[in-house]
Order: sequence, then C-alpha cells, then structure tokens
Amino acid sequence: MDRQNVFDWLWKVSCFGCGNNRIWDVIPEFRSVSEAAEMLPRSELLSERERRNAARVHPEQIDEIISYCEKHGIYILTYDDELYPERLRCIYNPPAVLFCRGDLKCLENDFSISVVGTRKPSDYSVKVTSALVKELCSFGITIVSGFAVGIDITAHLSAVSNGGKTIAVLGCGLDYDYPKENAVYRSRIEENGLFISEYFPKAAGSKISFPARNRILSGLSLGTVVAEASEKSGALSTANLALAQGKDIFVIAPHDLFDRRYGGNVALIRDGAVCLCGIRDIVYEYYENYGHKLSNARTAMPAELPKEGTGKTYKQAMKIDPYAEAETADPEKSEKTESFDASLLDGEEAEIYGILKKSDRALLADEIAQMCGKDISDVLMLLTDLELDGAVQSGAGSSYTAN
Repeated sequence: MDRQNVFDWLWKVSCFGCGNNRIWDVIPEFRSVSEAAEMLPRSELLSERERRNAARVHPEQIDEIISYCEKHGIYILTYDDELYPERLRCIYNPPAVLFCRGDLKCLENDFSISVVGTRKPSDYSVKVTSALVKELCSFGITIVSGFAVGIDITAHLSAVSNGGKTIAVLGCGLDYDYPKENAVYRSRIEENGLFISEYFPKAAGSKISFPARNRILSGLSLGTVVAEASEKSGALSTANLALAQGKDIFVIAPHDLFDRRYGGNVALIRDGAVCLCGIRDIVYEYYENYGHKLSNARTAMPAELPKEGTGKTYKQAMKIDPYAEAETADPEKSEKTESFDASLLDGEEAEIYGILKKSDRALLADEIAQMCGKDISDVLMLLTDLELDGAVQSGAGSSYTAN
C-alpha cells in the first residue's frame, strides 16, 4: 500500500463525503490526486459548502484513519490500485476508496453472482437459497451479498460452509456492529471471504448509505439473484441498479404466486427477468465467456465440453435449449444421457424421482402433484431440490424428466 497515495485519496473522500459522486466531477480537472488534495480547499470548482468542508480536513485526521486500518487489519483499496475490480470501475459513481478486511483474493474472481432478498424470508426461500449458493460455489463462483439478516446472511453462510468465497458489502463501516444479529458470523466469513465498505471503519449506517451500497453489490457481479422480495422490498433496489448497469436478473421461482411476500419476484419475472428454476439457468448464461473459469466437474455436466470454434454453445451441446431448432431434441422424446444415483435419495424426493424415472415422457409439476397426492407448492420445492442435486432436469413449459 502506497501510504502517500492512500493519504491523497482519503483526503479527497473526506472533502466530499463517502460515496458522493461530486468527487468524479472535480478530480479530472487536476493532473493528479496529490495536486487535487493540495488545491481543493481553495478551488473554484467547489461550492462554498464544499470549500468549507475541504478546509476542515486536517492531515492528522487522515493519518489517524490510516494508522487505525493498519492496526486492525483493514486494507485501503483506492480507485487506482491494481487490485481494484475492473468491473467496478465501469459503474456510475464507483467508490473512490474501499475499506477491506478478509481475503482480498475474492476480488480476483470476475465470475461473481450477487444474491439478495428479504430480511424475513420464508423457509422455502432459505432452503432454496442455501442449495443454490452451494451449487454456485461448486463451480467456483463467488457470492456477493449485503450481510443483512435473512437472505443475505443465508447466502454468505452457505458459501463459507461449502468451501466457497463470498464478499459482504456493508452500508456502514467495517467496525460498526450492524446488524448485531450477524456479529457472531463475522469471523467465519472473514476466513473464507471478504468484507468491503466505502465508509470509514467506525461510520454508522443511514437511510442513504444502505441503498447506496447496492450499486457496489450489483457492480461486482455478472448477475443478481433475487431470492424473495415483496413489491416494496429493498432487494428490488439492487435489481434496478443491476439493470441500469446492464447486468442480468435471475429470480427464484415463487413458492406461491398469490403470496404477497413474492410480489417482487412475480413483477420481475413479468418484466422479463430469468425465472430461476435451477443452477443451469445461471451457468448456461455465462458459459461461452466464462466457461474456462468453471471449476466443477459434476456428473450432471457433459463429459466433454464444447471446444472453442465449434460454433456450439453449452446449451446446444447439452441439447436442452427449448428455443433451439435443429439441434434441440424434443424433451418428451430425447434420450436421458445423464445418469443419477437414485440411492442418494429418500422419502418424498425418492418418490417424485421414481415417478419421473418410470414415465416415458416429460411431466408437468401439476401432473406430478396429482400422481403423488401432494400440494403443488410442495412438489415445486422438491423439484427445485432435485434439480439442484442433478437428479432431474427441467425442459420447455416447466416440464421435468429424470436423469
């Protein structure tokens, strides 16, 4: 860490305030950050209020912040640092400085997916989120979330519990104890993941800071998964920012279309988001550009992946794209080329798998529910688990076949 460079960036941030986009209006007018730090207090580019703020910033304050971070294991990542994520540089109002604690290698993986949702999730959403994150981590995908109670902490803990990497983006300082319920998980996440914040280490959160941090959360990721959200959920803020950044939106299929807790899910799907019914909906989306970064060699994946220059996408190679014409087999007539060890299943999952295995055609979820005498919502949850385990696969029209 170049102490003088860090000093100059912190001076600049202190003049405008953390997250203030005015910083990018002014700094380009100077030849260097050092020149900006020296001239800002008397610059005509600043408003009178900004000039007064700049005049109140003293070198001793900046030195104290740097010393505090050095003492408490916090790395100060500046915009011009080589470790600064390139994808984050491309968003509107990128953070000028990020305070980081944990494994900085998490920032090196450019295959990241953010997972967001309500602070009071249903049991269904917790179960599906945990299973989905487990699968994403098995492919070497880094999980990004906001360290809030509910879906956020579920995603973080599922990642670290399954040997994956996770990044927690805070809307307060790294050493401000919020939310208190999650304090017990900090050390676990730091061991396998990374905490980042654009706010000074002891800064409290505010009504502005938490929505503002969402641009960083979505900016770090290729796409955003919305697990559960009502029509007024804060998770939709992250989804909207991701859309503005040109990112993909994936929405976990609702447990109940008429339950208001999933109103945001339904609205996003209606507006064109990808209805997420399994891990492949994410992996296939990015295979062509990021296939070389996938670390998992599962039995649910083809033994030989399509090679560059063959003209085949991953979806076409697997022959399950319902929109492909010549190269896509009819899901009701296609051969089951993948095998699954049914002995790994028991109870209700084994029952549903058995029904699909015996069928000579793909079955719809409501058909399966009728055949086994179960509620459709329970069957959908079981089918989601089975697909995440690689036991079944979904096809056109939400039909299912056994592997």
